[in-house]
Order: sequence, then C-alpha cells, then structure tokens
Amino acid sequence: MKIISAIAILGLFVISIATPWITSASASGPSANGSYHFVMEDGLAKSLEFEAHVDERSNTTGHMTFTDEAGTVDWDLDGERERPERATEFFMTAALNTLTIESNRALMGGVVRESSDPSYVGKWVQLVVEDNGDNSERPDNISWCFCQPEPGGWIPQDLEDPRDQGASMSWWVTDLEQEDDRGIPSESIIPGTRTSCRAFALSTYEFPEVRGEGQVQVSR
Repeated sequence: MKIISAIAILGLFVISIATPWITSASASGPSANGSYHFVMEDGLAKSLEFEAHVDERSNTTGHMTFTDEAGTVDWDLDGERERPERATEFFMTAALNTLTIESNRALMGGVVRESSDPSYVGKWVQLVVEDNGDNSERPDNISWCFCQPEPGGWIPQDLEDPRDQGASMSWWVTDLEQEDDRGIPSESIIPGTRTSCRAFALSTYEFPEVRGEGQVQVSR
C-alpha cells in the first residue's frame, strides 16, 4: 500500500466517494479493499471506495461507492424549468458479487443499486485493482467500467436439425504444451445468459496514468 497512487478510469464517466477511509474485510478468505481520492482536469474532487471478500461458503459479497463533484445535469429539455447553472453531484453504489484474485491483482463485478442518475441503476460494473505494496516507484492501480445487461432473445439453432445443440455447446482452450495453463473458456452465444461484464485474464488489464491519493489491499 502507499499514499500516492495511480488510478485508471474506464467507463461512462469518472466518479468518486465521500468516505475518506475503508476498513479491512472482516472475513479471513480472499479479499480486496481500498479507497481513492483524486482530481481530474476539471478541478473537482472525485473518490472511490470498495470492499469485497469471499466467505467460507465461497460466496462473494461487497460494495463499491463513487461520488463526483462534477456530477450530471438533470435538465428536462421539453419542460419549463430553466437549465441549472451547475451539475448535481453524482453518486453511485453497487453490490459486488464476484471476486477473482491473481497474484497482486483482483477483479470484482457487481450491479449498480443506487445512483443520482437513474440510468445507471441495474447496469453492471467491473473493477480491477492492483496492490503494489509499499513500492513508491510503482503505485497501486485501479480501473473500472460499466456494461449494459444483455436482453434475452432468439437462441441460434439449425432449422433443419431440431436436435441441434450448437449454441449450447461449450469448450475450454488450453496450451497443450503447458500443463499448468489455466486456459480460456468459450463465450456463450445464447442471448441473455451473461450475468456480468466480460472478464479477461487479469494480466491483460492496463492502467492509465492518473494521480491520486489512497490505498489498495489485495489478500489471498
């Protein structure tokens, strides 16, 4: 952990929290937690706070909170109200229900439950963090994005073969020459079956250089 850290931002726009601290996860299993405060080019404060842990039954619980002084403008173009001079502070909270840890990185996913912007409620959120300990030359990193849930729909099937199960088949791709290769699972093409943002190998995520203050802790 450290004080000066880099933050990566992916998604619709950057947000933050009002809570300046976070406690460690109470569970003894895998966990990730942290808090960040930073200012972008707009000069307005933004913060992030998160915590997720896996209990003894392998269930993941946690939360993620953002606030952003830049906010959003709630203005009805067809209404009679005048456009406000400044945006309303934005906030959002999400319930985290997945946690994957590899080395010093953690991948978390969940669903937005509350937001000052109603269009965010129900969207998926994905958070990736990197804990670099007390390494002052390589700060902690955070990156997140939002995804729209998939609607259900028609399931692909061979019209001439009613027993066709092509869309329901799945497989796992691994390197034949590496016994410890974890592999990559096939992606379902049945609409509406995905329950979170698409996840990739944690080693492939990148973190843009944005400076802030805070700390991240990843525990296996």
